[in-house]
Amino acid sequence: MTFTLEARWFGSAPLPDALRQWFAALGAVETSTQTDLYLPAEDPAFNLKMRDGQLQIKRRLAGPLSTAFSDAASGRCEQWGKWTLDLADPPVAVWDDDPTDLWVAVEKTRHQLSFAPEEQSALSERLPTTPAATLDAELTTVEAATDTAWTFCLEAEGPVASLVDTLTAAGPAVLDETLPVALAPNQSFGYVRWLQQRPSVTTRPASSVQIPRN
Repeated sequence: MTFTLEARWFGSAPLPDALRQWFAALGAVETSTQTDLYLPAEDPAFNLKMRDGQLQIKRRLAGPLSTAFSDAASGRCEQWGKWTLDLADPPVAVWDDDPTDLWVAVEKTRHQLSFAPEEQSALSERLPTTPAATLDAELTTVEAATDTAWTFCLEAEGPVASLVDTLTAAGPAVLDETLPVALAPNQSFGYVRWLQQRPSVTTRPASSVQIPRN
C-alpha cells in the first residue's frame, strides 16, 4: 500500500502549446501512451482501475482541502491510499466481455517527471528532510469515448508525515509565475469526478443486466 497527497486539474482540449513547453522545461520528462480501464463509482472518493496487468484500488482518506499554491494555481488537495494487485486475467478480457457497460476505457498520453527526495532541495529550502516523500508531476491528454481533455497533477508520495510539507513547499516552487495558464479550484478534482461529468459515461449498469422492475 502507498499513500499520496495530490492536487489535480482538468482543462478543455486541446492541450495548450505553452503549457506543454512549460512542463518540458521543468526537467527530464518521460512520455508514454496507455489505455486504462476505469470502473467509475457514484462516490468520487473511490477509484478503481486496471492498468498494465494490475488492479489499482484508491480510497480517498482526507480532503478535498482547498489550497493556494500561487497567484495562478489554486486547487483541492486529496489524500489517497492505494493498493496495487497483480491480475491473472488481462484487462482486455474484462473490456471485451462486459455486459454491464460500466467499464470505461480512458486513453492517455502521459508526460511525467519525478523529483526524488535528494533532488527536491533545488526546488525549495523549505522541503522536509526526513522522512522524505517523492514529488511527481504529470501532464496528460485524455480521451474517453468522444470526450477529450488535458489534466495536470502534482503529487507527493511516501510517508504520511511528510506528504503535506512536501506538497505545500514544492507546489509554489513548481507552480510559480512562469505557469502559462491559470489553474482554478473549479477545475480541481480527480478522475472519477471528471468521468462522472462526461455525457458518454454512466455509473449505472445496463438495463439488460438488471432484474425487472415492477
